[in-house]
Amino acid sequence: MIDVEASAYSRFEYGIKSEATKQKYVKRLELFFDFCSVGGGNIEQKSENFLKGIKYGKNTQKLTDLIMKYMSYHLSRVQQKEISTSTVRNYYKPIKLFCEMNNIVLNWKIISKGLPSTPENSNDRIPTLKEITELMKYPDRRIKPIVLTMISSGIRVGAWEWLKWKHIIPLYDEEKKVIAAKIIVYDGEPEQYFSFITPEAYFSLKEWMEFREKQGETITRESWLMRDIWNTARIISNRKELNLKGMSGLISVPKKADSNAIRQIFTRAWKIQNVRQAGNQRNYEFKSTHCFRKYFETNALNSMKILNVKLLMGHDTGLEKSYYKPVEKDLLQDYFRAIDFLTIYGSGMKLSREVEALREKSKESEYIMKGRLEEMRKELEPLLELKNILIKEGVLKERKL
Repeated sequence: MIDVEASAYSRFEYGIKSEATKQKYVKRLELFFDFCSVGGGNIEQKSENFLKGIKYGKNTQKLTDLIMKYMSYHLSRVQQKEISTSTVRNYYKPIKLFCEMNNIVLNWKIISKGLPSTPENSNDRIPTLKEITELMKYPDRRIKPIVLTMISSGIRVGAWEWLKWKHIIPLYDEEKKVIAAKIIVYDGEPEQYFSFITPEAYFSLKEWMEFREKQGETITRESWLMRDIWNTARIISNRKELNLKGMSGLISVPKKADSNAIRQIFTRAWKIQNVRQAGNQRNYEFKSTHCFRKYFETNALNSMKILNVKLLMGHDTGLEKSYYKPVEKDLLQDYFRAIDFLTIYGSGMKLSREVEALREKSKESEYIMKGRLEEMRKELEPLLELKNILIKEGVLKERKL
């Protein structure tokens, strides 16, 4: 008979879908084990030791009291302004999941009774256009495509774990000009949805992929959009030169840049560019990467329907989801209204649109003026005919200028 018994930790791990969530949950679960003085060298051993040390039946109250004591500790940290109120539940969730996945039955209503009922709204702001442009001066080629993609689509930083080149689909107008691009988020996952990115973001990604190809990486539809940095001390100008020098192995094994790597890039970039002051992250005016998602929502709402914005952000729209089902074409048309608000370097694009609008307005004014003049000419025709008749009969004398 096949042995199918799982470990306490593997059961806990099974209940987590996202890699980013897993990293946070594991770290916080271990903090709880340390608080309980559970011995063991690693999280797997601590999980087993914790499970073995639990007495079932009448002693579940002891575990309940222990968890409440742990949560009280974090509530005291809120009072001391070490953490925010909304952070408290983040320490509660991994404990609850571990117990549930290991059939430890507790009255979670009692434990959660003393926790903040609803997460408080964050009072952070979004970065300004000036701050964003300053950030993108940071000498890492990945910064620009990441920022422009996140700002124009509203994706979470965790979405980069799934994004490949095939998930970016350019959209063209009748003249074969790129007007936007579709982005498939969390492909193959239950949470899969799609959004759009601006032409500016699309061409930035395309330029990044072409640069990698010139340096020797084989780019396919399966290539990760974001990868690790290779040795760029010697920039190769073209593929032919690369092959002649026999240097094709420099970047031949790309490693996906996960969400943690991307967060680190931005934490470092904001600091070095002196946009956010160095210090404790809780005191920053805006988040390192989540600020781009907020930037998208804030600016998209200037011109788009709120439900369409939520759909493009992958939000759960609740009951509306069953009734409101816009087609992709309708979402794209609404998205067009927000493109100017989501474009960073598009001052020239915006100016050309304004000029084009003025031209159309001028043409319209000219058309109206010609029409009015034509109406006046027709109104004057009877008077001119009467004048000519009176001149012929000698009633009026013709005046020469």
